[in-house]
Amino acid sequence: MKKVLILLALLLLMIVSFSLASANGGPHGGYTATTDACAGCHRAHTAEGPQLVKNTDTFALCMSCHGTAGTGADTNVDDGFFLSTRSPSTEGAANTTDNAPLLGGGFANYNGSPVTSEHDVNVALTTAWGNGVNRGVLGPLAGGATFTCASCHDPHGSTNYRIIKETVNGVAVTVTQVDEGASKDYDTEQWPADMSNVCKACHSSYHVTTAGSGSDAAMVATGGYTHRVDMAYNYGGNVNPETTGYLGSFLPLAGADLVACSTCHLSHGSSASMAAGGPADDATPGGTTATDSALLRLDNRGVCEVCHQK
Repeated sequence: MKKVLILLALLLLMIVSFSLASANGGPHGGYTATTDACAGCHRAHTAEGPQLVKNTDTFALCMSCHGTAGTGADTNVDDGFFLSTRSPSTEGAANTTDNAPLLGGGFANYNGSPVTSEHDVNVALTTAWGNGVNRGVLGPLAGGATFTCASCHDPHGSTNYRIIKETVNGVAVTVTQVDEGASKDYDTEQWPADMSNVCKACHSSYHVTTAGSGSDAAMVATGGYTHRVDMAYNYGGNVNPETTGYLGSFLPLAGADLVACSTCHLSHGSSASMAAGGPADDATPGGTTATDSALLRLDNRGVCEVCHQK
């Protein structure tokens, strides 16, 4: 009997531990055997979309809470801002300023303006730049299915930061959980040092962490010289983009002040504007042009000047 009780206690501990590890707030994770959360997204007999989702597709389901007209979450990822009056249950209201721009940007608008570049969602997407191939070249994505919110996020919860999937594009992804619970803050980064891993899953050749990659001739063979990623902000005597606020502009850092992919780029969409005309050599590898905002956080490649201040 004693052994049975010990086994039951261990099983309960495992269940509770898994629940806590997978919990991400709201309806995403931390379910019990008698949860009512399933019905928030699924219909057993009258679903309108595959996987028994109550909306026509995954994107419509996510936008029913997180879109412009959504009322189920304070994080409006369509317009890229936080508003605590949208949902009384969303965590983070105590730590996030109303109308603050979200760190990931927006799919339709950001900072009150239409986006000029975004990760296209709810579209058939079969390739990604630098996915197992050289930088500036498109490589095939695993599956080649429709790209949706669920391509990067797990709506059922994840041990990763911001419910980032543990497998993205067929690649195992670890993004350390650092701020779940009531301490959520949607306009101040609490990114872990491994934040770039989610980007690397689809754009592997851009994740270069070696020093001197901007001057290393060997880089040319894989698409050209490239900026180093996941390095300390003060490498080479650069200035801290968080505290300096060069000309009023700031850039977010990851972990112990590391320059991650998301330091310069927004993951959902950017409304940054690029000067018409630009450099004479517009048609650079990767399809980038002088007027392409390339998910950058600031206008006119201003992300460079915040750190380097030339």
